[in-house]
Amino acid sequence: MNYSKEELVNMVYAIGEAHGNCLLASRIYQANNPDLQRYPLTKCFVKLKERFERTANANYEKTTRTHVCSNQDRQIDIVGCAIQNPSISIREISDEISISKSVVHRTLKKNNFHPYHPEHHQFLTEQDCQKRVLFTDESSFANTGRENRHNYHHYADQNPRLMREDDHQHRFKVNVLAGICGEYVIGPHFLEGNLTGNGYMQFLQNDLLQLQRHIPPDDLNSQWFQHDGAPAHSTLAISSNLTTS
Repeated sequence: MNYSKEELVNMVYAIGEAHGNCLLASRIYQANNPDLQRYPLTKCFVKLKERFERTANANYEKTTRTHVCSNQDRQIDIVGCAIQNPSISIREISDEISISKSVVHRTLKKNNFHPYHPEHHQFLTEQDCQKRVLFTDESSFANTGRENRHNYHHYADQNPRLMREDDHQHRFKVNVLAGICGEYVIGPHFLEGNLTGNGYMQFLQNDLLQLQRHIPPDDLNSQWFQHDGAPAHSTLAISSNLTTS
């Protein structure tokens, strides 16, 4: 609690009258000012005496903040804390380098540091990945396959004007799907044409169980289906079907 200039002067007089005894000065001050609603504690007289002896002034000292580092150094310290410990909190950074939480937050945001939150998944043991996860993939084959020209060349001292067929007027395409679950091989299964969401849905609903008929029912009931992020795998209908199945 801060006191007025007049109150501070009267407290100094009380300290002088008590010959530096702050406890006695507190009592003298109360006796000289009986009508006050508040009285300073003895520790206030102690601090006032120390300040007066140090500065010869009863007024409060103005606090000045010393900038010990530049703005660039401060940013390096903040970002360095986040890099060294990505799980650290803004409060912990603030306490560690004595900078306000708002400055820490602005600095991290300015340097494109975002507090990403991990996704929660069911715990799996090493055996689960082999026994319970059906790993699947598919590959497309067409008669219009393109080759990497960099890998096909012909050394000669003159250009032989070579030609190589790599396209057809009558085109076809087939997708081959297969999977592995533990010791069991699933497929292969063939889908003609482009792999679409509707075609993949028909495969999941009509063909996948038939391809797994040789797998024991207990293994099927605890099975996790894995596939990659191909566009045909990511439709809302596919996600809903796999979630409810």
